[in-house]
Amino acid sequence: MAPGDAGHGGPGAGVSEPAGMEPLVQVFWVPKLGNSEEEYEDACAYSLAARRFAVADGATESSFADRWARSLVQRYTAEPPLMPPARVPLPEWVTPLQHQWHAGVDWEALPWFAEEKARNGAYASLLGVNFIEPEPPAARFSLLNWFRRKPAVIPGLRWQAMAIGDSCLFHVRANQLLKSFPLATAAAFNDRPLLLGSNPARNQSVWGAVQLAEGDCQIGDLFLLVTDALGKWFLQSCEAGGRPWETLLALGTQAEFGAWVNKAREERTLKNDDTTLVLFAWQADAPGAPAPTPPS
Repeated sequence: MAPGDAGHGGPGAGVSEPAGMEPLVQVFWVPKLGNSEEEYEDACAYSLAARRFAVADGATESSFADRWARSLVQRYTAEPPLMPPARVPLPEWVTPLQHQWHAGVDWEALPWFAEEKARNGAYASLLGVNFIEPEPPAARFSLLNWFRRKPAVIPGLRWQAMAIGDSCLFHVRANQLLKSFPLATAAAFNDRPLLLGSNPARNQSVWGAVQLAEGDCQIGDLFLLVTDALGKWFLQSCEAGGRPWETLLALGTQAEFGAWVNKAREERTLKNDDTTLVLFAWQADAPGAPAPTPPS
């Protein structure tokens, strides 16, 4: 996998140089304090070719949640549910992932108590955003129109997002927060978010509660995809009159991001949890846009 064409959360996550209308992407992540990198249970992925981005937060209380979260974001960037062109229904979309998760568990090697827990499945939030170019309206065909034809004028990009749980998308334009999705206030976060499970029998409450949103995209727009700990901090800062995206944009490297997260945890302004940020701007030289850094 070539860095910049697609990436995932973890060591060496992709960082892309801008090319044409491709955004500059930076990925930062830090495991929960006291946990190793191998115990990190968030996940993120993106495809510049398809203009798709996703983050997921695996639930620590469930079994093999890290693998489940990774499968969700990788599948989203390959073919998102509910989105054009295929518009695959979510239950149908997640079924092969559930089969893969179940097949990947070494059931024979699990002690009885771990097997009982695993039977309940793995759980994760999922947030994905898909950027599309709207098709121009169909023109009535005639020979005269055909001879007079001009190159189609494609309107600006639009984004469509889907959310299950409390991972968040923030859309910033002209240094102002334009959209917060699916949660709009810090108080909306709680300890029991809606989660998508690897056990089909546990998802009945999910299908009717999936959140959808859409909006336009302009040159210079900044997008941030975050898991819940960072999302709550971000909205708390906004509610206090701050511009938290400026703080995050100033963190140009993984080391700087890790140091900032550790300090925020010590100050108790950031919950001690796996913390993930996918940040991208649609114009590399836009004010405040992140500077490119080489892949590690």
